[in-house]
Amino acid sequence: MLEYLTLGQFVVAVLMGLAALCAFVWGAASGALRDAEKVKHRVVTIEEDFDERDQG
Repeated sequence: MLEYLTLGQFVVAVLMGLAALCAFVWGAASGALRDAEKVKHRVVTIEEDFDERDQG
């Protein structure tokens, strides 16, 4: 019984790892991981504008 549960957990772990690898490859191939600094600065700018509108 223990071997069956251990095998099942191993299969689930392998499938989760494969899903994570596929997500990474898809993100890298689609360009989602390029120019992260630009996105970060755009978010900060939008938050600053939002805060200014709330206070003013």
